[in-house]
Amino acid sequence: MLLRNRNFYVFADLGAVILSFFLTALARYASFTGSRLAFGNLSGCGLLVSAYVLVILFYQPKRKIGERGRWNELQNVMLINLFMAMAVSMALYLGDPSMAFPRSFYALFFLFDCLIMYLERLYIRSGLRAYYDNRENRKKVLVCANGSNVRKVIRKLKQSGLYDREIVGVAVFGPTTGPQDPVEIGMYEIHQGEKGPEPAHSAQTLEEYAKKNAVDEALLSLPDYDKNRLEELIHYFETMGINVHVTINTFGLTEKEKLVENFGVYHVLTYAPRVFDPTELIAKRAMDILGAIVGLILTGLLSIVVVPLIYLESPGPVIFKQTRIGLNGRRFRIYKFRSMYMDAEERKKELMAKNEMNGLMFKMKDDPRITKIGKFIRKTSIDEFPQFLNVLKGEMSLVGTRPPTEDEFLQYEERHKRRLSLKPGITGLWQVSGRSDIQDFEDVVKLDCEYIDNWSLGLDIKILIQTVLVVLGKRGAE
Repeated sequence: MLLRNRNFYVFADLGAVILSFFLTALARYASFTGSRLAFGNLSGCGLLVSAYVLVILFYQPKRKIGERGRWNELQNVMLINLFMAMAVSMALYLGDPSMAFPRSFYALFFLFDCLIMYLERLYIRSGLRAYYDNRENRKKVLVCANGSNVRKVIRKLKQSGLYDREIVGVAVFGPTTGPQDPVEIGMYEIHQGEKGPEPAHSAQTLEEYAKKNAVDEALLSLPDYDKNRLEELIHYFETMGINVHVTINTFGLTEKEKLVENFGVYHVLTYAPRVFDPTELIAKRAMDILGAIVGLILTGLLSIVVVPLIYLESPGPVIFKQTRIGLNGRRFRIYKFRSMYMDAEERKKELMAKNEMNGLMFKMKDDPRITKIGKFIRKTSIDEFPQFLNVLKGEMSLVGTRPPTEDEFLQYEERHKRRLSLKPGITGLWQVSGRSDIQDFEDVVKLDCEYIDNWSLGLDIKILIQTVLVVLGKRGAE
């Protein structure tokens, strides 16, 4: 993966990790030879280097380093160090604690590493930019597009921040009425003027231009072009050693397709409103496991107080179990501290007329089924803590969408099911967006789909932080 993505900067990152370790040692101990430090020199540095290698194997930014902005790069560096901290914590928890440095050492290390790694990446980025500022070092690209979409293609290429390529020519293909009809092709050369790139009509034909000028690559975006002619055009460029890129919309597909991949023995186009990177989902799962372990420890401590209070007010099982619907319709048993009386499900039918929620959810202020201790644990969200077991089992995530009941799910329309295309979560976007104020199920669906469409690890971390603030402020949990 490292070679495929050409992330040569990982070697510089490793240097940053090692430098940060020794700077931390110098700042913390004012020496490199203290007995405690000397014992942990190799093991401590090796642990941090191994943590970085593990993280970078699973977490890869989608855009190249030269295409990322400064703020985006800072986010990447902070995420990498966060995942490194998780990996180190897990290794120390499972390993020999006598080999661990004090927590202040690791805190200082990650501060140094964030700073040094960020500056190192900015330096590499500026070096790449400087190298490709020389036009001779850029790949020369010839764009072939239909008259109906040529402006859109050029605009998108400009917006994509290409720094290592330069559009040198544009061939505009006219409409055709049949596979044998002649096609009018307008050829334009791109010159660098005082105000930037400027197109100028060329007297050369497409074939003459491609043969007589410097062209490294050709980008074809021709949804209106005959497929046999398209194949001939690709072959023509290949015979001259020109690499050819063909946009997926060339095949007359909708704009929802995102990915070309292997499916068994087939090479397929994958359609989806959102295609998730498997490495990012693995990182999300790793974060879930670590969070679930911490959450279950807190659940155990809370149980010492909460369990007796629940049982004394309403004898019966203190853990409420209910069938919920998870990822793409999978059924699982959700766990909560019981906050209602034992006959709550039977009494729900009697209270449906007082439902304050429009649509396929039930919500009622001052619900008579809720016990006194239940009101408290709901207000503080303590009732949700047993769900960390669902997270550890892989049925839920720390952050996701609200898992519906089976009754709700069976009433779903097709468009509602898209909110289940990610694992349900203990918390989510709609929970931190003022859930007490939301009165319409369609608003919940809208927020859930917004979360799915914009999902990232950074967004999960942001929602987790907002959840803590909401719980501490005792807002939104009715």
